[in-house]
This record gives sequence, structure tokens and C-alpha cells, in this order.
Amino acid sequence: MTERYYLRDGVFSQFDTDCPKPFERKASAVTIGTYDGVHLGHRAIISTLVSDAKARGWRSVVITFEPHPRLVLGKTNGAPIFLLSTLNEKLRILETLGVDCVIVIHFTKEFSETPAETFVEEVLVEKIGLAEIVIGYDHMFGKNRGGSFETLVRLAKKHHFTVLQIPEQKVDKHHLSSTAIRRFLEAGEIENANKLLGAPYQLSALVVEGDKRGRTIGFPTANLLPPKEKLIPKIGVYAVEVEVDEKRYRAMMNIGMRPTVQSQASLSLEVHLLEFNGDLYGKELTVRFLARLRDEQKFSSLDALKAQLERDKAAAQRLSSEFSMA
Repeated sequence: MTERYYLRDGVFSQFDTDCPKPFERKASAVTIGTYDGVHLGHRAIISTLVSDAKARGWRSVVITFEPHPRLVLGKTNGAPIFLLSTLNEKLRILETLGVDCVIVIHFTKEFSETPAETFVEEVLVEKIGLAEIVIGYDHMFGKNRGGSFETLVRLAKKHHFTVLQIPEQKVDKHHLSSTAIRRFLEAGEIENANKLLGAPYQLSALVVEGDKRGRTIGFPTANLLPPKEKLIPKIGVYAVEVEVDEKRYRAMMNIGMRPTVQSQASLSLEVHLLEFNGDLYGKELTVRFLARLRDEQKFSSLDALKAQLERDKAAAQRLSSEFSMA
């Protein structure tokens, strides 16, 4: 079980509460980053972190930030930034990777003014017990991103920890970055995005009440309300896998404006579970995107729409059989 701590103004607390929680300082292998999406590049760092910690009897610690630093500092070039993973999604993924401890630092403009050396000495060394730090090839940190690999090497000599830098990771010649994954998702290139992620792109959202029109044509759907900061893939129809109440189901999903039934101004996210009977209202679903089936389109009638949905269902069943449901 991964321990979770919240660090705000230098004080540790229980995750998602304001109650102080004792934090034991001990030898730790540490990595730091936003880890948006926890893609294959991130996983290479975390895999090394966990294996080194186990081999040496250390604790493996991932330090991340909430909110995303770019949201706080406004460095978005005037465009909104959408996240590949919410904090809760990120925490669930990190737990599956065998991390002993995740520390979520409350990121503020004041915190962003912390010099790199101060952060290393007062947080990593004094509070956590830094024995090794594992970073990516381009990692920069601290005020104005003034901390670098060279900064860490210099401080390592003074405070007796080791520094390990993981080289750049590529997949099919694609540069591994959260930005590249966002571009693939916005273009509907699910397969390419999933290759860089090392797992299907996922979206967790609450089921809210819809107009129930899907039931009238034999395709009842769950209407989803995702977090506003979550990146939504390109409009279209997708083969997906849905997890609810710790069970997984084959499904198909429509993202769009519903032009055939009732064209609307706001985006609609609807998912039809292929082998499910029951009430989903108020539940949280985790949707994992497997493949994009087609563009959203307007049909001449409900019968034409239903005929296409039957074809989509067959395609979703066929594609989902190619992916593990384990």
C-alpha cells in the first residue's frame, strides 16, 4: 500500500485532510515531477527508483505537485492547459508501480520562489532523508527552473547522496513527453498516445442523468461529467473499456454534440457498456480508450443511427478482444 502525504508550508498532513500526520525521516530514493499522464518516460524513472530502493533497503518516494505548476504560474501562452491525469488518477497509477510513498506538495506562487538549493537541503535532505535522487535527462527545478543535474551533483557531494540521470526515452522515434501525448489525443490518434503512455489513456468521471434517449433505440448510455481540467480526446466514437465497482466491461463511447438526436452547444460524453445491466447514476466510471472507430456524424433517421451503432458495437467487441481485460 502506497503511503500518501500532503506537504503544505513545510508541514506534513494526512492526504486530503488538514490533520497532521507523522512523517518518518529515513533513507529514501526520491524523484520529483508533475508526472502528468505517468507515461513511459516517467515509468522508466520510477522503475529505476523502486528497484534501487528495494535493493538498498530504502524507501521509494515520488514527489509531485497540486495544482499543476503551469496552472498556477500561468505559463500557458494564453491557451488553456488540460491534464492527462487528475491527481487521483495519478495516485492510482503510481500505486500500481510499487511506489512506497507519494508526497503531494501544495504548489503556490510563493513556493515557486524557493531556490533549488533550499528545496534540496530543507525538504529533500532534512525532512525526507534523501539517499538517492533519480531524474530525467532534462529535469530542471526550483525558482526560475534554476536547479539542474549539475546543481544536484554539487549538492550530493555536500550532503552525501547520489544522483542518477535517466537518458531520454523514445518510442517508434517519437519523443516521449506529455505535450506529444496531448497532441495525439487531440488529433484522435489513440493508438499513438497509448504507445507513449504505455497503457490505455484513461478518464475517470461521475455518471449524471441524461435524457435517456439511448434506451429507446436499444443503446442505453451513461452520461459522464469529467473534471473540467481533464483532456478529452477528439470528437468521435471509440472502443473503450469501462471499470466500475472494481469490474471491467467492454464498451463504446461517443464524444460529441449529438447531431442526430439533439444537436447541442456543449460537448457530450456518453458510454454504452456492452454487457451490463444496472443503475450507474452517481457512480464513478474509469474509461480506458482502446481505439477510435469513426468520426461523429449526423444520420437521416434514428433507424440509420441504430444500424451504425450495431456496426460500432461489433467493431468494439472485436477490438476489445485484442486487448487484455485482466
